[in-house]
Amino acid sequence: MSFIANVRESKDLLVERNFGLLLLGQLVSQLGENLNKVALFWFVYLFTKSAQAMIIVGVLQTLPPMLFFWANGVMLDRCSKRNVMIGVDAVRGMLVLLIPLLYALHHLSLPVLYLLVFLIATASGIFGPALYSAIPLMVIEPRRVSANALMQTTGQVGILVGPLLGGVLSALYNPVFVMIANGMTFLISAVFLLFIRITEVREAEIPPVSGVAGILDEVREGVRFVFSGNRLLLGLFVIMTLYGLITGPVTILLPLLSHGVLHAGSKGFGMLLSAYGVGMLLASLALTVRPPLNLFRWIAGGFLAGGILILLVSVSGQMPVDLFLMALFGMAVSVVNPLVHTLLQNHAPSRLLSRVLTTMSLGFLGGAILGMTGLPSLVTVLGIRTVLGLLGGILVLSWGAVNLIEAGHRSESGVFRPLPGFLAALAGLSPGPETPAKGE
Repeated sequence: MSFIANVRESKDLLVERNFGLLLLGQLVSQLGENLNKVALFWFVYLFTKSAQAMIIVGVLQTLPPMLFFWANGVMLDRCSKRNVMIGVDAVRGMLVLLIPLLYALHHLSLPVLYLLVFLIATASGIFGPALYSAIPLMVIEPRRVSANALMQTTGQVGILVGPLLGGVLSALYNPVFVMIANGMTFLISAVFLLFIRITEVREAEIPPVSGVAGILDEVREGVRFVFSGNRLLLGLFVIMTLYGLITGPVTILLPLLSHGVLHAGSKGFGMLLSAYGVGMLLASLALTVRPPLNLFRWIAGGFLAGGILILLVSVSGQMPVDLFLMALFGMAVSVVNPLVHTLLQNHAPSRLLSRVLTTMSLGFLGGAILGMTGLPSLVTVLGIRTVLGLLGGILVLSWGAVNLIEAGHRSESGVFRPLPGFLAALAGLSPGPETPAKGE
């Protein structure tokens, strides 16, 4: 398809009523969610004057998706995705608004604040899988790369604008006002979703869930499908784990780079993080107008390019050069998420899609936690340059891993013999048929 035709396809997605409303609602919601990251931590600091309380809040925001992924997947595979998203946004909005309300009434204690943060994170952990489970119901297969890339841009706009807006509003007004604004964004998103119409076909042969045992049986079915029922999905789980391992520690390593190598302090960290975010946004926009044909090769290429770029960052030591390299690095790695989601939507059965997505998120979160706890801790021993070089090496190895996963999926046996065949697969040179469609 020509570039002009791709641009027209992307424009059609934007003006299509249901998807356009979903995109607008998600943009407002993402602005609010990222605005909340600044407002909430600043509010907690003013409320408690404790760094430990901020750490606890950070942990409480991470735990729910890992604790409840099993229940979320079963629920979403059986419920209306639209109704779930409306409910989640409404609940998030009310819970966020409860924080400034209780504070104003002098009824906000630290345990209550922790509970509200945990409940907000629990609701947020449901929204992502519901969103990506709804996209295949609204967008035909050839347009899903563009749809997923557009949806990713909302998060990246939120990452770029939300913290900045939150900081400005917190300075001009106060964190309580920002918390109120944040709660309203979730309620506005729910209003957009009210006007969306999604056709969801219920499979008559799916029996009702019978108690806890029935729920656990469905959880096992979803997990078993990922880990033993489909070689492609197992490979995608590995890719998402690697993606989390790589992207998780970036925002922790950047301030160490700015302070220890560039000597630019917090200002340098903000510039590096902004360059990284701008690169991610540009790549997402590029995917909407020029979706690739071979998704695996683009994922592998993103890992390889990202590895080379972060290796260059590790030896540069010049702020202008590093800003340029971090923008390119953001462009390289940001192709992974929308392309993996497209592969999942195209190949996972609709009745299992939400359970597959929540299982994949477990791999991503596990990789991110491993990366955030492992790599930064090595900085004191090895130095930031060496750790960045190690991260670049992991990315290059991930390129080879993706090539092997694709070649294994193409091959009936998944075994590469003799040695030249294995090396060809590792380098992404093994020929093969196109990835079969769902159910083949």
